Amino acid sequence: MLRITPIAVPLAPSLVAMAFMMTPAATAWADSDAELTLDAITVTAQHLNDARNGIQTQTGASTFVIDEAAIAAAPGGDNNLLNQVVMQAPDVAQDSFGQFHVRGEHNGLQYRLNGIILPEGISVFGQSLDPRLISSMTLITGALPAEYGLRTAGIIDLKTKSGAIDPGGSISLYGGSHGTVEPSFNYGGSSGNLNYFVSGDFLHNDLGIESPDGSSDPLHDHTTQYHGFAYLEYILNDENRLSAVLSTSTGNFQIPDRSGLPPSITNANGTPLTVNGQSTYPSADLDENQRELTHFAILSWQRSQGAWTCKRP
Repeated sequence: MLRITPIAVPLAPSLVAMAFMMTPAATAWADSDAELTLDAITVTAQHLNDARNGIQTQTGASTFVIDEAAIAAAPGGDNNLLNQVVMQAPDVAQDSFGQFHVRGEHNGLQYRLNGIILPEGISVFGQSLDPRLISSMTLITGALPAEYGLRTAGIIDLKTKSGAIDPGGSISLYGGSHGTVEPSFNYGGSSGNLNYFVSGDFLHNDLGIESPDGSSDPLHDHTTQYHGFAYLEYILNDENRLSAVLSTSTGNFQIPDRSGLPPSITNANGTPLTVNGQSTYPSADLDENQRELTHFAILSWQRSQGAWTCKRP
């Protein structure tokens, strides 16, 4: 049984939102053994999380952590895109193409989800992951150990929420300027040894890409984005668990136009090129679009025994 309770959501100026939180209704446990079993699963999940965090050494590196509470306290909360959360970290800048630059480095960023390296091209104009799934985000920079390999200008390590530790969820409707509308949901829970967390959202606005001319209402800049995420883990025993991550993202972007630009192709004498009697090509009528699809699935096994811990994707 679920109880729906209205909650307040922090908002930026000109934005409005409605949100509801869903939490399991209070239950009187008649069977004390059932309560002890639930507590044992929760403690085991937290123990395995702590062991997983210790796999990645950070000797010589500097770290900056943004937790769930910090995300919720920011204007817009978890309705922001992931890039807006990352931008809160020091020495991080973003260009107009959506790429991050850490300490002035170009294209040297690596994404990890629960310690597992994510596929390349995790974001261009859009973001394939959203802050609703984040328990904490750590930016690791500096002199990194060799075990990180690959792109080492910065490591963005995301830890997902777990239904065993943070049960319940929310349904929200967020919107505001530039035609922004964003319904979303997230929910986590557990059933026996199985813990799960799912989230999804739909984003629609008229400022999908940075304005090319600095105007607040650029031409042809509409975007629609869909995101879905699921994290499942099964506690085998005190030392082992299986985890699965499923993620899907679809982003449709109009490439914004600038009006009044002359055509760049001319005849040899410098006059505008004429095709089928037409020599004028209004730049405001261009209709270029980009579609970004990101789908991935991860299955991993973790074993923690004494001082020895391993994780295999």
